[in-house]
Order: sequence, then C-alpha cells, then structure tokens
Amino acid sequence: MIFSLNIDMIFPRRYASCPWPDSRYREYMNGRLKKIDMKARLMGIKKGIDEKVWYPEWDNKERWAAQQALNNALDVLDEYDY
Repeated sequence: MIFSLNIDMIFPRRYASCPWPDSRYREYMNGRLKKIDMKARLMGIKKGIDEKVWYPEWDNKERWAAQQALNNALDVLDEYDY
C-alpha cells in the first residue's frame, strides 16, 4: 500500500511555515530581536552615557557604574548564538 502525502493539506499556503520574518506577523512579533540589534542598542546607550547625552546630571562615579553594568550586559549577550 502506497501512501501519498499532500503537503498543501499539512502546510496550507496561506500559513507561513516560519512566522518570522514574514510580514504578515510583524504587528505582534515586535518582541523578537537579533543579537546584533541588541548589541547596537547597548552600544548606543554606552555612547550616550559617555557623551553625557543620557543622564547629564550624573557624576563620573555614576557614569562608570552604568558603563560597568552595560559591559556586563554585553558579556551576557555574547554568550548567545543568535
């Protein structure tokens, strides 16, 4: 007995097999982000703190502490593959 598998019945064309990066799912897939995007965002924050754009009222000690915390966040981010 030979079985034939109709792929269109399992994966109809109106449904994406992978919800990302299909544009049909953009309105509720905002939580997914890539490692490089997060790294760029953290580096922007580091630069803003260093140039006193972010929190201009902070003193040097507070800036140093924030930079250390962001460095730790970048270290954790580097542990991920994606």
